[in-house]
Amino acid sequence: MANSLKRPLKFSTSHDASSLGNKRQREAQVLDGSNIVSEKIKAIEDFHHMGTRQLRDQAILRGLSSSGSKKELLDRLCAESEKESKNGTPEGKEEDEEKETSNKDEKVTASFNKVTAGLDQYLPDHIKTRYHVLEHGNSIYDATLNQTNVGNNNNKFYLIQALESNDCSKFMVYTRWGRVGIKGQDKLQGPYTSRGSAIQEFEAKFFAKTKNRWPNRIDFICHPKCYTWLETDHDMNKESSEEKPIFTVERQLQVTRLDPRIANFISLICDVRMMKQRMMELGYNAEKLPLGKLSKSTILKGYDVLRRICENIGKSDTEKLEELSGEFYTIIPHDFGFNKMREFTIDNHYKMKCKLEMVEALGEIEIATSLIKDDIYTQEDPLYSKYHCLRCELVPLDVGSKEFSMIEKYMRNTSDETHYRIDIVQIFRASREGENERFKKFSQTKNRMLLWHGSRLTNWTGILSEGLRVAPPEAPSTHSLGNGLYFADMFSKSAPYCQANWINSDAVLVLCECKSIWQNCPGLFTGSGSGRRCSCSTRKASRAALFPGYVAEK
Repeated sequence: MANSLKRPLKFSTSHDASSLGNKRQREAQVLDGSNIVSEKIKAIEDFHHMGTRQLRDQAILRGLSSSGSKKELLDRLCAESEKESKNGTPEGKEEDEEKETSNKDEKVTASFNKVTAGLDQYLPDHIKTRYHVLEHGNSIYDATLNQTNVGNNNNKFYLIQALESNDCSKFMVYTRWGRVGIKGQDKLQGPYTSRGSAIQEFEAKFFAKTKNRWPNRIDFICHPKCYTWLETDHDMNKESSEEKPIFTVERQLQVTRLDPRIANFISLICDVRMMKQRMMELGYNAEKLPLGKLSKSTILKGYDVLRRICENIGKSDTEKLEELSGEFYTIIPHDFGFNKMREFTIDNHYKMKCKLEMVEALGEIEIATSLIKDDIYTQEDPLYSKYHCLRCELVPLDVGSKEFSMIEKYMRNTSDETHYRIDIVQIFRASREGENERFKKFSQTKNRMLLWHGSRLTNWTGILSEGLRVAPPEAPSTHSLGNGLYFADMFSKSAPYCQANWINSDAVLVLCECKSIWQNCPGLFTGSGSGRRCSCSTRKASRAALFPGYVAEK
């Protein structure tokens, strides 16, 4: 059994939440005075480490005069900090605050979540607590731009955010830019006294960098030597995985009504941190375009560029391949550090296939993140919630049962354990919603086979919820038989597609019952004879999944 799955799922005991909350509240009251003092001291120390220009920016942010020498600026800011610390919560109001109803507490929490959602991580803390991303009409004034030019060794980003104070009285425009993978430089402009002024400044910057008007961004046109807008799925009520830990169903102790075997499996495939780590291993920059904000249109654009790259490979047009590679890295951000971009030109089929696998995985993750972020914050049982969202019944098979023994024998007889050992952790019988009904018309067909299909761990939330899917028409065809669903009657043939290794040893394969039509294809896989091609009669039929095997590879 894989080391990562040796530990059984444990159940945490329940605690008295109300008594714990009261204890923390009393501790907070005791520490409140000391916290205010320590925050004031820290703020003053920060001011003393700043240069004159930074001090002037801080003065502008606080509505103070930015003129004078460094000493005058320091005195002005320290006096303001002293004033803020004295304007804390009056002692006479503490008892009233303790008597607030739970409904009001919920409203305060909701308001806090809204004002912190979407803010750039490098904004100063005092801005994060006082401002939120400006939302006006149907627009959220937050834009992430990217530009990659392989020939000129460019791989840079530009971030623009219009900010609104929580009391809606002041507005600012924040920008940050630099090479992908580093913080870069940033700048705050304002404060503006009107929303219109901030919006005008935001739209002017967006046009200057992209040559596209902000109101027309849905029909965005890429221009040479300009930045490209990275379309993201904004939702002010649902924060990104970095801002709200609820996105990740971690493999940790949780109270759940699920069978421990199912719960352990769901925690494995729904772990967004695992997805992020796997994508970073492939070169994807999850910091620049978080997995929870991926849009389908971005993924389809990535497919389209790879298709054009595939058409140009072998034509000896290096300049064209550099141009297309830059376009791909602009749409799908990569962190190359300060390496020369020409080294990453997608100029052969192997490199192109690796990037295609990345985009395919991103497509599966887009489905997964849309599932595992919905309403999970209020769920008492997040694991059960995720299992319910899959709309796929999983029934654990008992070790030694007839089905378990048959599948284990099939696996052992068709695998080569010369270089690694396979341990079965768990086998489930899976039944997707409505799938058995769709497969009924093929149930009497004799030409059926149980075939293996392996896929990356990041893909299984999407596969179990949506079924196995053929690549979209925008994708290039890199398979020997064209785009389609590929199965094998050899476990050792399908297992490598799981991309398991010594570090990440968990792997998942599915054993599908497929209704097949055999066709003779002259010259296929052979020098002069005939090969054989198996194509399922309908795509729906090919998605019938019975007896999935959950295995760990070492």
